[in-house]
Formats: sequence, C-alpha cells, structure tokens
Amino acid sequence: MMRFRTAAIACLLLGGGASGATAQEAGQLGIPLDCDAGRDCFVQQYPDFDPGPGAADPFCGTKTYDGHDGTDIRVLSMADVTRGVKVLALGEGRVLRARDGLADRLLKTPDDRAAVAGRECGNGLVIALSSGLEAQYCHLKRGSIAVRSGDVLQQGDTVGLVGASGAAAFPHVHITLRKAGTVVDPATGRSLSTGCTPTTDQAASLWSAEARQWLADADAPILAIGLAGAPPSYDDLVESGPPPELKAGDGATVGWGWFANLQAGDQTRIVITAPDGRVFSDTTSEQLPRSKAASMQFGGRSRAPVSGVYRLRVEVLRDGEVAAARDASVDVGG
Repeated sequence: MMRFRTAAIACLLLGGGASGATAQEAGQLGIPLDCDAGRDCFVQQYPDFDPGPGAADPFCGTKTYDGHDGTDIRVLSMADVTRGVKVLALGEGRVLRARDGLADRLLKTPDDRAAVAGRECGNGLVIALSSGLEAQYCHLKRGSIAVRSGDVLQQGDTVGLVGASGAAAFPHVHITLRKAGTVVDPATGRSLSTGCTPTTDQAASLWSAEARQWLADADAPILAIGLAGAPPSYDDLVESGPPPELKAGDGATVGWGWFANLQAGDQTRIVITAPDGRVFSDTTSEQLPRSKAASMQFGGRSRAPVSGVYRLRVEVLRDGEVAAARDASVDVGG
C-alpha cells in the first residue's frame, strides 16, 4: 500500500492562535484553487480525526493518515507545478507571515526528508481571516508567493501557486484552519479531538455552497486515464503527467488508469474497444486487500494499433457496483 506519510506539518509560520470566530464564519470559505476540480486538481487527504495511532478522515473513512492536520488538494504532476496552478485566498483578511525560497522536490528517500527537517511546511503563509479563523497554506511553489506580511486580501485573491516544497510526496497545497489556536476541519466545522462522524452536516461546514460543490467534484477516485503504446510507471506519472497518446507504429495498445483513495475491497476495470467495435481487452483487478492513497493500473495487449478510433472505459468497482467511471478515446491515424 502506498501512503503519503509526510510529517505532520510543523507550525513554523504560526504564532499565537486566532481569537473569537464570528457567527458568520460558517459557510463562508471560498474555492481554494483556480483549476478544474476533478480534472486538474483533486482532494487527496483530509485531517485525521482519530486521536490514537490509527487514522480516520472526518467521515470515518481512509482519506487521511495519522497526525495529518489539514486538507490536501493536489495537482497531477510536477509538470502542473511548472505550468502553474493558482492558490486563492479563502476569505478576506490580512497576511500575518509568509516564507518563500525553498526548492520544489518530491520526498522519495530518508535523505530527502532529512533535508527539510524543521521546514516541513515549505513555502507558505498564514492569513488572519476576518471571520476569526487563521488559514495556513503549505508547499507552495518556490518564487510564487504573491503577498507579503501586512497585505490585506479579498476572497479569491491569488496568494501563490501549487508546489512541492517542504515535506511533499506529491504536488499539492496543504491548508490548515485554526480557531483560537485549535485546528478545525473546514468540511465539518469541528475540532479534530471530537472524533469522526459518518454523517455530513452541510450546515456546519465552513465552506461556502460554491466551494462545497467544487470540493465534491474534486473528491474523485479517478485522477486520469489514457491510451498509450506502453504501460506508464507511477513515478513517471507524478513527475511528468500522462504519457503520450497511443499512435500508429506503437508496439502495444495499453489502457491505463490513475487512482486516488481506493478502499479495501475495491477493484478497477479497464476496457479497450477496437475501431471495429469489438472488445480489444477487458482487465479487472483483484480486490484490494487494504486502502491505497494512490495507485496506477493498466491493461491491454502487446499488439500494434490499427487505424481508427480506440475507446477506453475505466471503472472503480465497489461492492460489485460501479462507484466511478471515466471514458476516453484516441483516433489512431493510418
């Protein structure tokens, strides 16, 4: 199982806690990133509500890890970091602190982790929101922070770009909210010490209605799919993004899917349909023995494509039913 075991974010940028949230704090936080939710950016992890050595997300699921105190919203790859994806102010407020200058690189070895010890947040900032909450942002792209201490912001203002600075195993922004110094979960409005609940109380959410819909779209188990001439590697996906599309002259015809937060018992199915309408390959994985934060699966045949349109369908199967699906097609020239 792959788990993003990045260290709990050190409060390097933080001083004292915020005081006295107003009665209007609920339902006011805006959309956090300027991107297409569920296509270009995704919710990867939530805060951990399990006070012990285990881990539970706010709704008693597995979308977190032990000690995690924020909401992680990812882009697909380091190629997206290079392209630039804007991180937005959640609400109006004043910048308290900011730090920039740390390199963007993914944690892969113990030496990588040691290199960022004491600077796990990477490039980031803290905003004192007018609601009384404090919002901390971590892992922003080096050189991208667009604000300084004392700046007054409006909701939706650009504060920086998504990066992979500090303790980042994948490119993302980590957002932690605090109320009077205590971490609170924006999805439920509750402190982490209250424990998880399987029910969703939308009225208590700190996100605005628009942001709730955006986050729901971003909380998708299929990150990307495609047809290629060879199986991609997971490391290549995170570094460079999706591989080149299937083309004439390739020695194989492969469909692939990239997944996030699959649950124990889940299966993936990858179906390729040939230009003549016949099923070219149909591959269903074994049931997962445990949850996986991120994974990649592929299926296909060691056969060169013919001219025409190949179609791909990728599904996540949960309890025998289709929990999520995406479709794609590639026109292979002659």
